[in-house]
Amino acid sequence: MIITYHGKQFFKITQGDTTIAINPLSKENTLKLKPAKFGSDVALCTTRHPNYNGFENTTHSGKEPFKIYGPGSYEVNGNSYVGFQSKALISDEKYINTIYFFTLEGISFCFLGDLSNADINQKTKEYIESVDVIFVPIGGAGTLDPVAATKVVKAFAPKVIIPMDYGKDRDGKSLETFLKETSTQIKPELKYVFKKKDLETLAGHVVVLEQQ
Repeated sequence: MIITYHGKQFFKITQGDTTIAINPLSKENTLKLKPAKFGSDVALCTTRHPNYNGFENTTHSGKEPFKIYGPGSYEVNGNSYVGFQSKALISDEKYINTIYFFTLEGISFCFLGDLSNADINQKTKEYIESVDVIFVPIGGAGTLDPVAATKVVKAFAPKVIIPMDYGKDRDGKSLETFLKETSTQIKPELKYVFKKKDLETLAGHVVVLEQQ
């Protein structure tokens, strides 16, 4: 399993011949970032906004993804994807945010998206105990700040925590604060490579990925 980070909340997860894109940046993104472009089998969008819905950048080299962009249950190539509605706040405007849970090669993931507060409904909480890897926004300014993000992930008790939304559009303080809150001292990695067995001894392990 390989995870790479492409800015804002844009991630690529690869396992064998399967590629998943999450929150791909659109070319109209408000951060003026140049989006990465690659073919994927599945593309997830948590919030219908140019910073998260660049599906055109996940179609490449003959690959066009199965697109998921909202709450509901989906089955794709034997893997399940479940989305629960929550709240997002972008430039003081309210949006629907989707928290996704999905599995790949027996590894369970949770992607919190542009979650604006720590209020998570009961249906979502029912999935909390089964999370191996969680992606959490930490940048504030409408989404979770580092302190709130730390509290949220503790409730999930994941094996691996991947912070996001702190990149070049942030001042760097969000990541610094989050690492202090989680008592973590690590250097950013270009990619996170792991197998299911590697997670067995981990608990709350923080992985920081450099923007590709």
